[in-house]
Amino acid sequence: MSKPTIDFMTTRFGLLSITEEKVIHFVQGLPGFRNLRRFILLDHDQEGTFKWLQSMEDPNVAFLLTNPALYRPDYTVPLRKPEIEGLGVKDSSALVSFVMVCVSRGTNELSLNLKGPVVFNSENMRAIQCIIDREDYPSHYVIKA
Repeated sequence: MSKPTIDFMTTRFGLLSITEEKVIHFVQGLPGFRNLRRFILLDHDQEGTFKWLQSMEDPNVAFLLTNPALYRPDYTVPLRKPEIEGLGVKDSSALVSFVMVCVSRGTNELSLNLKGPVVFNSENMRAIQCIIDREDYPSHYVIKA
């Protein structure tokens, strides 16, 4: 028996149809987008290097993400107790971290926001965006010019 699907329109990808288990629920919303809580992840490329975090509630809102460890193998996200509780972490191996990618117009420069990772709990599909206050994690980490 097939699972019921949710249909919603997006400006980048047209009409999407997904099952409820694919929906990512942001515990607190994203900074600047607090009212948006339901998102899905879509692959941007076949390799899975880049992904789109598409809002289900606003067809215009999508963020390009990537795995920071591909560019900074030493990258870690220090979660605080309230963040761990909000994510409902039982097993830390279920946590997946991504960072937002910025494409500068005109220069084709790609940079990563290492200060604001998005952390997902793959066991329960909860997510948060953290703020890391470390000098070695800039908000504009250039990976391609």
